[in-house]
Amino acid sequence: MQGLRLVDVGTYALRMRLASQLGISTIDINAMAFVGETDGVTPKALAAALNITTGSVTAMLDRLESKGFMVRKPHPTDRRSLLLQLSPAGTHAMQWSTEHFSEAAAAVLAGSSNETIADISTFLESIGQRLLAAAGAPDETTS
Repeated sequence: MQGLRLVDVGTYALRMRLASQLGISTIDINAMAFVGETDGVTPKALAAALNITTGSVTAMLDRLESKGFMVRKPHPTDRRSLLLQLSPAGTHAMQWSTEHFSEAAAAVLAGSSNETIADISTFLESIGQRLLAAAGAPDETTS
C-alpha cells in the first residue's frame, strides 16, 4: 500500500511541477487531465467531476482558454451547452506529464517479463476500478 501511496504522491508532485511551469493551478491541471481523457465533456460534467461550482468552472475555463490550453466548442445536439477539449498546447502539456510517467514506469519495468508486466497491469487496473467504484458509492461512514 505504501508503494501505491507513493505513486499517488509522485503523480501529484509531477502535476504541481507542470502547473508551476505553465503558470496555472493544480486544479487547472486536473481539469485538463479530465478533459483530455474524456470525450464530450460539458462544463457541468467537469464541475461535477472536480466537485466545484459551475461558476468556478467558468472562471477556470476563461483562464485556461486565455492561456491557450482549452477550447470551448458548440455542443452538436444541445444549443444551450458546450463541449470542452484541449487545445494543441493543452494536449502537448498533458503529453509532457504522460511521458514522464511512462519513462518512470519503463525504467522500473525494464528487464521484467511480459507475464510480470501483465500481472502488474491487471493488478493496477483492478485497484483503479475498485477505487472508482468506492468513489461513486454512498459514504457509509456519515450515515
